[in-house]
Amino acid sequence: MNNDYISTILIVDDTDANLIALSALLESEDVNILQASSGNEALKIILTNKIDIVLLDVQMPVMNGFEVAEILRSNNKTKNIPIIFITAISKEEEYVFKGYELGAVDYLYKPIKNELLKSKIKVFLRLNKQSKIIEEKNFELETIIEKLKEKEIEITMLARLDGLTGVYNRRVFNEDFIDEWARNSRNKKNLSVIMIDIDFFKQYNDTYGHLEGDNALIEVAKEVVKTVGRSYDEVYRYGGEEFVVLLPETDYQGAFFIAEKIRKNIEKLKIEHSGSKNLNYLTVSLGVSTCIPDDKMNKMELLDVADTMLYKAKSDGRNKTVGNLF
Repeated sequence: MNNDYISTILIVDDTDANLIALSALLESEDVNILQASSGNEALKIILTNKIDIVLLDVQMPVMNGFEVAEILRSNNKTKNIPIIFITAISKEEEYVFKGYELGAVDYLYKPIKNELLKSKIKVFLRLNKQSKIIEEKNFELETIIEKLKEKEIEITMLARLDGLTGVYNRRVFNEDFIDEWARNSRNKKNLSVIMIDIDFFKQYNDTYGHLEGDNALIEVAKEVVKTVGRSYDEVYRYGGEEFVVLLPETDYQGAFFIAEKIRKNIEKLKIEHSGSKNLNYLTVSLGVSTCIPDDKMNKMELLDVADTMLYKAKSDGRNKTVGNLF
């Protein structure tokens, strides 16, 4: 908290002489002093100013001090403002308890002893400042905690992504594949996998360098993501120049169609590849596999079939899509 912070005291009394006397008494305490001569005026001042302590006369016409305090306590913005009641009337316990129930932190009885008033004001101002310091520290702590949570989420997300292409990594694929296998098994729905490999990628790196190779991987990943389309279809970097697409609730014909669309769209990018043995630009080969998962099946066989189909596409001349039902 700023050490230059100046506390503000509101003095509420319907007698001008009392307002003047109390204000004069507190002027030497390095505080801002505001005055109100009625309950209504006090409420207007409190709602439009930052008040640290209210010195509140109990006996006032129209709205007495207890009624003012009750209104303050009913408002979330003002309920924690310390109130010191000033009264010339009964000191009976029932009367005093009423004030404390309405949020009073202390009572002062007229005639007021100057040194006593100053002493109490100093104590409550000090407590009030300490309370504000604690509030600020709590707010700072909450802000730090929120930032740490955001950073944790960010780190968790980054751990799930391939650092180069921005698509999910192989670890996430392994997790998602298990989940989708189980879900499609329960629902008796088709699950399809597309394996993708960039053709002659070693030659591409040898010809253009690894920096351009990285750029090519990024472009291919972006095109695959854009082509796949559905929000629940996911693209993963499986390793090196290889990607995999997981297609829940997609039959073989649908998966093959998407694979061919991916192949054609990447071909349309016309990324120059003079080291290619079949075309002068970058292409991909794809293997497709589909099944309706079952508890009796070995889930890894779906991936093995897609990998086998990919190998066949490469053996058949590359820039091809080959698939099979598992």
